[in-house]
Amino acid sequence: MNILLFEDNFYGNLSPLSLLRPVYDIVTGVYTNRERLEDFLPSKLKLSLHCRNLLLPLMGLENKGKKINRIDKDDYIFINGSVMFDEEFILWVMKKMKWNTVLLSEGKVISAKVEKEKLTYLKHKIENENIDNTLTIKDFDYLESFESNEIVKKYSVKVIHYSWDIIKYFDSIFAKDLLSISINKKRSSIHSKVSAVNLKNIRIAKSANIYPSVVLDADAGMIYIDDKATIEPFSYIKGPVYIGKNVLVKSGAKIFGPCSFGAGCKVTGEISGSIFHSNVNKQHDGFIGNTYACPYVNFGADTVTSNLKNNYSKIRVKFGAEQINTGMQFLGSIVGDHSKFGINTMLNTGTIVGIFANIAGGGFPDKQIDSFSWNILGSQPVKYKIEEAISTAKIVFARRQIEMPKEYEELIREIYKLV
Repeated sequence: MNILLFEDNFYGNLSPLSLLRPVYDIVTGVYTNRERLEDFLPSKLKLSLHCRNLLLPLMGLENKGKKINRIDKDDYIFINGSVMFDEEFILWVMKKMKWNTVLLSEGKVISAKVEKEKLTYLKHKIENENIDNTLTIKDFDYLESFESNEIVKKYSVKVIHYSWDIIKYFDSIFAKDLLSISINKKRSSIHSKVSAVNLKNIRIAKSANIYPSVVLDADAGMIYIDDKATIEPFSYIKGPVYIGKNVLVKSGAKIFGPCSFGAGCKVTGEISGSIFHSNVNKQHDGFIGNTYACPYVNFGADTVTSNLKNNYSKIRVKFGAEQINTGMQFLGSIVGDHSKFGINTMLNTGTIVGIFANIAGGGFPDKQIDSFSWNILGSQPVKYKIEEAISTAKIVFARRQIEMPKEYEELIREIYKLV
């Protein structure tokens, strides 16, 4: 039996986070949805991946040896990549969900369980490189469908409809991730001049470097500091917080959990309730709250995000031609890959920034900033020249001793044509 993690036709609603990666490779806590599944997947099950055709060349490069957009002659469990779940849900699907049925919730396919004799249509759709191969509810019409709020609630299934839903559900999924990553890790011994509150809730990798005069406050949640991370003096970290591999927390940082910083991030200033995917730069003062930043985002000095409206009302976002009420009281910004902010930029509540956007000149830019756009205060936005965008990205990669794969560059060029 195989498990297939798939993209559905709503992947665009997770833009800009989904522009350069499948929805299941978006960080949703410590882990991505895919990493979380791989972590607790029983060894007897094989994991296959499905992505939109545009991503296939890069996915093939990054996932050598994995089956992508291919269906074997076998029984399959289909899991929606834009759904957050825990191990108990997968066990329920394996053991109790009926064959040839599909579980629906909130207008999405959550999971399906299909015997090999019933796979012909889905196999054709997934393997067809000449059509939009993302899956829709209609593609599962020939199976018996059912909705069960009881199952969804019991197993803490969270449906991600839009990018800001990741911030909405961050608290609940993050606590489980931290507990999972800390299992079998011993309590940490730390420098005598580091102030630790609730030491039993703190885990520090042996290769991490924690300077004196750091405060680690784990009273409200666990703190996990991963391999080769560095915490400089006079930093205050209040859990729950994950400090990823090779992360640098610069002197004077004030971090209020929940916060997750992926590998290679460099941060300081005040940060709360936020996810930095990886390789995000925030090396100066300024407040970032309830914000999601994709890889290679750079926050210039004194860039700040508003995360709460003055009248405490629910935050609305501008998404395409729509104004959407998020139902959230706290929401900062959603920022796509390679976007950069000049000094003293002020981002309003619910700002959505595409990939490869440049914002400078201080003040408040628009709440919806297009991908590949230059936004200078006082001037009309202009489109970023593709050669200049790629040239800058290659420089950013080189600074981290990374060579840009040609498949990554080709994906950027294809997306540039579409936006």
